[in-house]
Amino acid sequence: MKKYLLAIAGLLGFGGVSVQSNAADEPLFKNINREDSELHKAYLLAAESIDQFERYVKEQHNVTYMAKLRFRDPDLSEELGADQFLYMWLTNVFYHEEEKLFSGTFFEVPEEMQKWHQVGQRLGFEHDDVFDWMINDNGKVKGAFTIRVNRARLKTDAEKREFDEYIGISEYEPNR
Repeated sequence: MKKYLLAIAGLLGFGGVSVQSNAADEPLFKNINREDSELHKAYLLAAESIDQFERYVKEQHNVTYMAKLRFRDPDLSEELGADQFLYMWLTNVFYHEEEKLFSGTFFEVPEEMQKWHQVGQRLGFEHDDVFDWMINDNGKVKGAFTIRVNRARLKTDAEKREFDEYIGISEYEPNR
């Protein structure tokens, strides 16, 4: 996976199912089992529709374009003797036509990754690096395949409303 350092963001992580931090001002990161078949299906849907996302990003309307990427945690990987990954969202995604690259900025970075990435940092990435994508038009969302899986797993309507409010979603458009 190639990444070109340009700026950064985070939202949901990877790895038993526990939400880290529930304070309103703190980032929300969630651990997910690597063998989660529903999330693998969501990743496949995102991959199959990445060209659609690229078309939307090239249009650059007054909406929020986001992409979810995978990051290796070097310290934890070394400690455990096997690669360990986190998934984080980048916002303000832009497509650089000449370089054939996306770039986006970090808006949340978990503590364990702050040694390498900072809020506001811009990072360049390729199509194959995208594990999910989302377009948020004043709360109306396209894509967000993994977010939909995580939301569906919440037990109560109150939890779902809180989740949507945290992320800034008022409506999920049907995925085509």
